[in-house]
Amino acid sequence: MLSGTAYFALIFVLSACQGAAAWWQPSSNTTWQIVLSHVLTPPTNISVLALDGDLFDNASNGSWPTIKAAGYRTICYFSAGSYEDWRPDAQDFLPADLGEPLDGWPGEKWLNTNSLNVRKIMQARLDLAVKQGCDAVDPDNIDAYDNDGGGLNLTTADAVSYVRFLAIEAHNRDLAMGLKNGGSIVGDVLNVTDFEVNEQCVQYDECETFQPFVDAGKPVFGIEYTKADDDTPTRESSFVNDICANPSRRGFSTLIKHMNLDEWVVACDDAENATSDMSIPASTSAAPTKASSMFGVGVSGIVVAGAVTALQNCWSSTVE
Repeated sequence: MLSGTAYFALIFVLSACQGAAAWWQPSSNTTWQIVLSHVLTPPTNISVLALDGDLFDNASNGSWPTIKAAGYRTICYFSAGSYEDWRPDAQDFLPADLGEPLDGWPGEKWLNTNSLNVRKIMQARLDLAVKQGCDAVDPDNIDAYDNDGGGLNLTTADAVSYVRFLAIEAHNRDLAMGLKNGGSIVGDVLNVTDFEVNEQCVQYDECETFQPFVDAGKPVFGIEYTKADDDTPTRESSFVNDICANPSRRGFSTLIKHMNLDEWVVACDDAENATSDMSIPASTSAAPTKASSMFGVGVSGIVVAGAVTALQNCWSSTVE
């Protein structure tokens, strides 16, 4: 057990760190759910800390304040690297901002992320996230470099510049920010991003690329997809077990989801390498607080380890 002096010294140091970074800094193994096919309502039969949903859809429906009032951390999704012709700010983009269509995604085109106009629009989206009470943002499609440059000759250097711009703008608004996929630039933006949202790293044997987030005490929110949107494998199925037992996803917060990202989900339980079902019917049940997650188990060893990680994150987040 920690001595009284050591305990209060620890609290003092952590408080100083929190003062240096006002935005939410989630820890590895943070529990979560993501729904992008429709608006969010809180889960009833599970305890997750964070809910990831569409920034615009949940804003127009008035869902974000309800989610916040229910006690959840809110991660607000928007596409930062693609034009979507149905968004309320679509008319603000200029013809010169647009690249080639996204394969398989009607109504979307790659964006010139070096455009000052595009960056101004993204600043406005971050302002909307603040207005809606979002704790974090999940900006998608920053990896045009992996898609023939989006028809705009965009490179990894462009992606690094853009992600760093978004992170600084988010942090200036007290918003946490994640890296979406972007395996090629992890080393360049790890110190300015607060988490990773990854798709299919188990399927494509790429999880090791994202382990630096876990090593830095930051969560990797992993998603693996079923073969079809009407598949509902159980926790006992070999499909689910093969994903959750895969050692490459050590420390990840992995969900098995439908590709359309509806409410159906099975979550891998890292503590026992097992799984648990999750659903999202309407409710106002509250999730456990971050403090209870930190201090509720194995006080001496876990608190000290958590303090070291938190201090590392604090230092890294201030180097922008």
